[in-house]
Amino acid sequence: MRLHSLPIDELIARGVTPSFARILGDPESYHPDLSIHIGTTNWDYFVPTDATDIVPLWDSNADSFVRWTRAGNTEYVWLFHDDPKWILIAHSEQGIMAKLWQDWSEFQESDDECRRFADAIGFRSCDEGLVMIERDSDTISAWRLSLTD
Repeated sequence: MRLHSLPIDELIARGVTPSFARILGDPESYHPDLSIHIGTTNWDYFVPTDATDIVPLWDSNADSFVRWTRAGNTEYVWLFHDDPKWILIAHSEQGIMAKLWQDWSEFQESDDECRRFADAIGFRSCDEGLVMIERDSDTISAWRLSLTD
């Protein structure tokens, strides 16, 4: 299945929080280097036949992060171009925000910039995430799965 990026208004119409949708739809409005981490989804992906309501969020190097519904559950997953495997990242929008926030934060030199980015996308667990990255980054995947909206 070929996935294409959605414009900001369509992301919002599909239930993406407006502040998050603005960053996904126009990452350079936040920072010109953010485009390194958010690209344009325009690749073919293997999507399970039971996945519905697929919303492409962002891609990075032809790997895509999407929201879909499977078996009545909302899942945020990481898809790989030309590879049928996928990874469950989160069960909530706050959880997938944690992934984008973490990827950006790893390149920042100050906690203040990490907090500014969290505010920009609407991510509420920045301080908890900063502590986790500093002390125990091995459990961050489970933490993302535990976050709720």
